[in-house]
Amino acid sequence: MNGLRDDLSATGSAVVAEGEGLRVTPPSAVALGKAVAVLRAHLLPVRVRGNGDAPVEAPAGGALLELTALDRIAAVDGPTGIARVEAGCSVSALETAARRGGATLGPLVPSVRAGSVGAWLGGPTRGERGIPGSRRETAALSVSAVLADGRLAESRAAPRSATGPDLDHLALGGSGRLCVLAAAWVRLFPAAPPAYAAWRAPDLGAAVRMVDRLCRDRLAPVRGMLQAREGEALVALSWEGPEAARLWRGRAVRALGEPLAADAGPVVRAPASSRGIEVDARWDALAAFARHPGAAEIALYGMHAGGAFAVLSLASEGIEQCAAAARGPGLRVIAPRRLREAGPSWKEMGAGAAWDRLVAALGAVERR
Repeated sequence: MNGLRDDLSATGSAVVAEGEGLRVTPPSAVALGKAVAVLRAHLLPVRVRGNGDAPVEAPAGGALLELTALDRIAAVDGPTGIARVEAGCSVSALETAARRGGATLGPLVPSVRAGSVGAWLGGPTRGERGIPGSRRETAALSVSAVLADGRLAESRAAPRSATGPDLDHLALGGSGRLCVLAAAWVRLFPAAPPAYAAWRAPDLGAAVRMVDRLCRDRLAPVRGMLQAREGEALVALSWEGPEAARLWRGRAVRALGEPLAADAGPVVRAPASSRGIEVDARWDALAAFARHPGAAEIALYGMHAGGAFAVLSLASEGIEQCAAAARGPGLRVIAPRRLREAGPSWKEMGAGAAWDRLVAALGAVERR
């Protein structure tokens, strides 16, 4: 291990022992490339963490690549809607910079907004968001990633049909297994005042079907909150963009009827339940969860014609019960909220044991 530590220190990275492994902090993309080359040459397990990501220990006999120094926002161009950012930068910091430029990343699931750009693009959501037309698309225009031999490669910001297979397929959603994300060109949306509207539904299942209908009619909201109420359900939605008001007042109202007179803004903007789990699900899977007797709330993000990212919550139960209630085809767990928000004291709060119980409840969920 001493020889490995010397080799890593020679790359210019800070190296400290941590548990049964090493924590390596490269000061630049060049140093990151050299460190990756050393680790891969020794065939060692590697984990990656950026600013805001959930605490994680170095793997036994391996290394934790901490990208906290690779947090530079090189450029934010609001008018063109493009930003250049390093992978260790927190998503919240990028959103703040985008807002100053008159742009935004759009609504994102809570665990994504709390983590780093690298974890967002390399994680289970692959940087995907809802876009106009009830579709979903990754936010990454191109990525810069370190290959196993330490070389820095960059994909091309061009139509996939024009370039063929590219680096994006290795990096997006790969969690650093085949290459380590170093930076990315990210597409931004124009920042615009949201338009809110709310409707009543007979129950939570009917509320899901209402949003499904809007998305199939290419009227996908950017964010939604569905809540079970006494004997009924509330459907609170928001749209953004220059034509948002025209869309929801016109076609959405014709589809669902006149909205409630009450301001839906506070309901839509309210944070999702801390007892919820984040999922990527089809509409039929969300409707199946809504029929569970304890289903209380479904917060929606990245909606498209086929489904949405969602935070599912039961009225009085925790993440294990949510996992059991949500289990079924057409649904993939992204993260339990509580584990992402626990902060530095997550072990003391029992998050490690909770994660183990969640894995056991879901059966085939991969431990991250």
